Amino acid sequence: MRAATPEHRIAIRPPVWRKWRAFIAHARRMTIASFTDTLADVYGERAAFILDRPIESAVFSGSVVSYRDLQRLVCRAANALAALGVRRGDRVALATANRIELVFVELGAQRLGAVPVPLNFMLTVDEIRDLVERSGARVLVTDRVVYERNIRDRAEVPSIDRWVMVTTQRVPDGFESLDTLMARASDSHVPADVRDDDPALIFFTAGTTGQPKGALLTSGGLMASFRRYAAVAAVRPTPTRDLALAVMPLAHTGGHQQLMVHLALAIPSYVMGSFDPERILDTIEAQRITMFAGLPSMFRMLLDAGAAERDLRSVRVWGGGGDAFPRELIARFRSLSPRSLFITGYGLAETAGQVSIAPGFGAGDACVGWFLPGVDWRLLGADGRDVARGEPGELVLRTPGLMREYYGDPEATGAAIKDGWFHTGDLLRRGRWGMMYFVAREKEMIKVGGYSVFPAEVEKALEAHPDVERCVIVGLPHRTKGELPVAAVVRRDGSDLSEEALLAWAEARIAAYRCPRRVELVDELPMSFALKPLRSKVRAMLLAKGVTVQARSERMKSASLTE
Repeated sequence: MRAATPEHRIAIRPPVWRKWRAFIAHARRMTIASFTDTLADVYGERAAFILDRPIESAVFSGSVVSYRDLQRLVCRAANALAALGVRRGDRVALATANRIELVFVELGAQRLGAVPVPLNFMLTVDEIRDLVERSGARVLVTDRVVYERNIRDRAEVPSIDRWVMVTTQRVPDGFESLDTLMARASDSHVPADVRDDDPALIFFTAGTTGQPKGALLTSGGLMASFRRYAAVAAVRPTPTRDLALAVMPLAHTGGHQQLMVHLALAIPSYVMGSFDPERILDTIEAQRITMFAGLPSMFRMLLDAGAAERDLRSVRVWGGGGDAFPRELIARFRSLSPRSLFITGYGLAETAGQVSIAPGFGAGDACVGWFLPGVDWRLLGADGRDVARGEPGELVLRTPGLMREYYGDPEATGAAIKDGWFHTGDLLRRGRWGMMYFVAREKEMIKVGGYSVFPAEVEKALEAHPDVERCVIVGLPHRTKGELPVAAVVRRDGSDLSEEALLAWAEARIAAYRCPRRVELVDELPMSFALKPLRSKVRAMLLAKGVTVQARSERMKSASLTE
């Protein structure tokens, strides 16, 4: 078995001329179907992935996956899928836990010219059935845990013809074993002739405010970012000590882009199958991790697990996305590794990931920085005109990574893409030095009379209370005001904070029009795959409980009548 800390595999450095030829002179030859061949030719036995739990299978044994191993395993996965009848343009659904086999199958499908559809492994069987049917997938790759916990019966997803399980053990009746299929397959496979406008991936959006939509990304859209970072790798020395910790879900756009960026930059990824804060802190210390990226909620969980008492000085780059990062969270982690930078930005499933990057020293709450080269942008008001500097406006974009469509939903596609501009539905403002700051998602904005209330600002204020673990602000209907803000709050363990006490605390600190008119204490909040609150479900939960809301004047009048 290969060593778990393979310094010699990380230290392999190819000649500069080889990188320059592959990543600059012949960059356009790299497609989503063939780029693993290019990487294998350049980096060979250099480590691409280090696994927290070694694989022992018929096709691979060990904990270190080199670029050459990756090429070989992707070819085997492509041949295995072809043996199941998968052809160019077919959709292949992927519903597994966060494991390296997901990478082999996704890239193998793309090598065939097929279209992988990564799915959140926490989805219920009803949700899986809906997304599978909407994507048109006829093959589903899952693992034993996800199948037994979430699906349980193949008849629940009748549109799937071929079921594949990721396991080295005996598979249930009606399943094919991925390990067996790959063991029978050849190491050699000629990649499909893929054009930049060919479909390459369907990412379903998080659906925090409504039904998820399937963003159909193209080969060129996915490769635009990869080629950019590969060009950077061509002109800089190949790193010999960097080791990135990969814990973001590979089936989420943030984790997926992290995977592609690290492959392009030749930064080995230490892959962990689940997010366990204490194990992550142990791993950073033991493996001397130099790069870590996550969601804001992940960083908060690391603090709760005792990050401040750990030796995190090896980390040189913190990074994150998926939600707005508050300034104090960035400052806290930079203080734990004093020579580090904290890189954040902005990106969407529809844009194939990141389109902006913020300075590593932190530039204020929710700063997403400057847009990357090649990204055109505008901030529009409700009248469709550009807003004044400093005013919030809806971000519209043109970018090489833009999706082709919402798959099977021409109405949603037409509403989102107008004259080549993608309307994000996100409100941003332009601040100092021309940097962008995230304000809110347009659908999350609460209209109180004639005033706009941005939930994130109110949530930040409430979460400053020492007894508040997490809160979500949603708007509930009101007959004259349109909507009024209500807070769903999870208290810290052991707290006896009352709704009345928190409401009084908030009224003393938050402007009257923004302050929640009611606080509802809850045990937990529905969260997305990316650990973001599902506002539509929070709102539905409160309405189902019969929660109603009064204006402040109505509340005062009601109180006076009872006295």
